[in-house]
Amino acid sequence: MNFFLPVKIITYLIICLSFISNSYAEVKPSLLRTVSLTNIVKSPSDVRFNPAGTKIFFSDFHSGANVLLQFDVDTPFNISTIDFNSKVELATGGGSDPISQPQGFEFNNDGTKVFAINNGGGFNAHLLSTPYDFSSATRVADDGFNFATDPDPDIGNNRAVKFNLDGTKMFLIDVWVNSTGRRIIEFNLSTPYDTSTVTEGNSFTISGATTILQDFSFDDDGTRMYVIETATSPGVRYIYVYKLSTGFDITTATFAGKVQQVFESLGSDGTNGTPLGMGFSEDGMKLYQVTYQDDAIGARDRVHEYDLICPYGIVLCENETATSTSASVNFAKNVIYQNSNTIFKRFDWLRRNEEKTNLNSHNIKLNINNPILASFKHKLENSLRYNLENSLNNNQYIHASLKDKNPFKNMRNWSHWSHVDISFGRVGEKGFIKPKDIRTRGIMFGADKLIDNKIFGLAFRYGNDDVKIDTGLGSKLDAQAYTLNMYGSLPLDGKSNLNTLIGASFLNIDQLVKNTVTGERYGRQIFTSMVYENENEYTRHNLTPFGKFEIGITQLSEYTDFGTSATNSVDVHERLTFKTGNVSGGFKFDDTLYLDNKTLNRNGFVEYIFDLTPDIDHFYKNHIDNTTVRKTLKKHSLHNIRGNIGFEYVDMNGYTLAINYERFQSLSNSAYSDSLLFKLGKKQVNQANFDVIYDPTNNNNTEISYLKNFGNFNLKLNSNYSLFSKIPDYGANLEISGTF
Repeated sequence: MNFFLPVKIITYLIICLSFISNSYAEVKPSLLRTVSLTNIVKSPSDVRFNPAGTKIFFSDFHSGANVLLQFDVDTPFNISTIDFNSKVELATGGGSDPISQPQGFEFNNDGTKVFAINNGGGFNAHLLSTPYDFSSATRVADDGFNFATDPDPDIGNNRAVKFNLDGTKMFLIDVWVNSTGRRIIEFNLSTPYDTSTVTEGNSFTISGATTILQDFSFDDDGTRMYVIETATSPGVRYIYVYKLSTGFDITTATFAGKVQQVFESLGSDGTNGTPLGMGFSEDGMKLYQVTYQDDAIGARDRVHEYDLICPYGIVLCENETATSTSASVNFAKNVIYQNSNTIFKRFDWLRRNEEKTNLNSHNIKLNINNPILASFKHKLENSLRYNLENSLNNNQYIHASLKDKNPFKNMRNWSHWSHVDISFGRVGEKGFIKPKDIRTRGIMFGADKLIDNKIFGLAFRYGNDDVKIDTGLGSKLDAQAYTLNMYGSLPLDGKSNLNTLIGASFLNIDQLVKNTVTGERYGRQIFTSMVYENENEYTRHNLTPFGKFEIGITQLSEYTDFGTSATNSVDVHERLTFKTGNVSGGFKFDDTLYLDNKTLNRNGFVEYIFDLTPDIDHFYKNHIDNTTVRKTLKKHSLHNIRGNIGFEYVDMNGYTLAINYERFQSLSNSAYSDSLLFKLGKKQVNQANFDVIYDPTNNNNTEISYLKNFGNFNLKLNSNYSLFSKIPDYGANLEISGTF
């Protein structure tokens, strides 16, 4: 019996009850600063930033203004550093499809299009050849719609427009009280961000508001919606907050609560101002709102900046579920890759260092014109032949630069190896998934043996991933993986090989906020990876084409994310099972430089990767409303490329030092990963070593080196010879050394 289980249950209930005792209304924006816009933006009605926070945009609906305005911001997202001398105007009136007094406006997902809407339903769009730059704008032709009359003639008035993440849905706000009430209206766009392709969809009534609805907004994944009410007459005004169990599906919205706006409409007594449009910073940790002075130029034309205690933290805070789950999925994929990548590098090392054992089917013929070495010809041939044949009947071998790809034919003892890897990278923002900085460290130990041309081995890897999430809350994951691999290489017809592995991992993932563990999750996975290689050599660098297939299944346990006292949230996540996989192809290169008593190998590969991982749905529910929410992790980076270059040094005693640098780059976004891999090993070296080195770039120079060990004595013969030269240069030396 688990005696700690009752204690855990009681602790969980106490924490939940303590959170429940706190009202949603306790989570309020905190005013940080206010900046006057008097005589700069006349009657500001909406506000936005570019994603970097270096530009701020306003709509100006003062009579006769008919413009959107753009200003530079010296310190990102800090309104006190707005450079008002950098003003750029975008006219919404005149020309094709003009609108006067714009109120709401919105950008598409990459800032290359901006939409403006006015109080009477006028609507137009501009293309921006430079993202988020009004100076590069060109007007889009009239789409033929007036949203006050067409496609829905019941819309009383609209002042704001929003889109979902991919532009296939557009939302308007119906602000007036009429037969249909105050509501949010959804439109479907068959062509993303093309308003000429709209068809009306669902609508959602805002039942709590008592005055005009002015603006609304969604959080980054569309699972929370914020609605502002306003009026020029004195009175208390609220921001209403709704939860959507499915992102951007307004039919799933439920009321979560409301907060009183700091700046209320208090008439013409010189205080505050009428609250209008709202916007968030890119990370959701700041709220911005504009106020105006009754459609007149006055001191209450202002922009206000609020601090939020958590991303989009108005009324309620929710833990960063999508990004942390995305980080867990990336961790599972990385575990599979790190294991397969290391083991397949082991295959490459074995072939470079252990299978070069035949010298032309055991027949060695030396053509030595050097008169000094000529007398040793038959002795060298007999000695080399004897040592070669002997090497095929014991555990030793001859290292030669004349390569024959036939591998060992007999069994040898187990050999042992180790491998260390260090990786670092960054995955950029993808929709509502926040950026992540990733650090990976791993160590692997393995053992393998050769049986009748086949390699068989076992390997164990421990890996640790440290993932920092850019949420503004100090969120990160500390994840460990313990993986056992069984691997093998099977020679096929000709000079081809099929390398395979099967692995199983145990995962442990800690979720932290400001170095405090807020949730623990466990997981397990099984995976397989296969590589087909054509061993035919192309060019002097030994280009080897290959194809690879990789697939894995991972199951993560259910867990509870208790959050922090600031987030006022406890989320219970359901068990998550998902598949990951990819297919890839490319070529390896392998070039060995034979030096005196040592070798230096230059190797690497270039690989194109097509990611097969599907969309992944995960479900969780918050302790307060107990509503199950589904969030979908979309596949974003289908096309990727990976490059690797490495160097391997092997000395006469068989000690090996290798280092590899590797770069993974998404072709679809800015995601990347850099890796450094280190290896220290030792290979068996026979008592006889024979090298023939041919360098066609250096006057066809050929060097022959023979090293023989006689107990404590070493006999070394060196000769160099220039082939094809009319007057050949050659030399020879004989060295005898001893150790006692």
